[in-house]
Amino acid sequence: MRRRLCILILALMLLSAAVVPESGSAAKETWVKENPSATSFRLKDLTAVITVKIKNNDKNVQYFKIGHVYQGSLQENSTIKWIIQWTDPAAIKMVKSRTPELGGDYGWKIKPGETKTVSFGLQATGEMGEIPSYIVNVESDDSNYWPILNEPGLMSSWFIPNEIEVLNPSLDLKYWKGTFGFTLINIDDERVSGIVRAPIAPVNSRVIYSSPQAFSDDNLFVSTQVAAWDVTMDPETSQRFIYTYEWPAKITGGMPQQAAAVTTHREPSTGPQVHHQGFQVRKTGAPYGPLVIGALVTAAAVAYTRLMR
Repeated sequence: MRRRLCILILALMLLSAAVVPESGSAAKETWVKENPSATSFRLKDLTAVITVKIKNNDKNVQYFKIGHVYQGSLQENSTIKWIIQWTDPAAIKMVKSRTPELGGDYGWKIKPGETKTVSFGLQATGEMGEIPSYIVNVESDDSNYWPILNEPGLMSSWFIPNEIEVLNPSLDLKYWKGTFGFTLINIDDERVSGIVRAPIAPVNSRVIYSSPQAFSDDNLFVSTQVAAWDVTMDPETSQRFIYTYEWPAKITGGMPQQAAAVTTHREPSTGPQVHHQGFQVRKTGAPYGPLVIGALVTAAAVAYTRLMR
């Protein structure tokens, strides 16, 4: 059984390497290279409210904790750092911290056979959280096209919600929900229009709420329903965007016609009081090819750990 599964994982890797287009885009488009001084829309005040339901399948106690750093499909050495705003139930400080500069790591104990549901709120810090920023594809083709060319708009990034199962096969993620918010600013002195995509989108998930109403961009990354908005903004104005994903879900395309209401208010702080120190974050974005390979390998690894329990 193990031999067959290993062969399947290898086959998926080889197949993904063979079918991924060299252009760096799922839609085989040529992306215009971005320039910060030429981007009228800026992004700030990125927030996240996460709810997870996790089961401990082991005979021993296990721990899991909140990640302060988001890598996702961002470029190597490019991350979004978060500070914890609140937790429910109250989190406890872990013995080992990956990010002591953010006040240390906090999480929860889960007993053998126990299923635990927790929620927590995060606020991005550094460029993504405090000063104007934007999402772009840094692996853009710098060739010149004339007289017309495609306008892709602002890009997105991706991650796999059940990565915890790869990090610890004893923990089984039963449910995940994430509500993200960001403020968009038009810093131009003219009216500007363009496509703005969700800066963070989970794989194999569905959008259950968006405000304003979003449409689905399903061509950016396999098995990912990317929330996107057609935005027109007057000079020096801003707008807040909220969207919620739920995992697991099979992506069939399209967005819900009537989005159910979702609670996004900030809860009383029951977790740590963490003070940020202004981290610098590089531009975001990633080529399509490595993402496909990474997603397939990670998905295969999750399947392997589940079967081998």
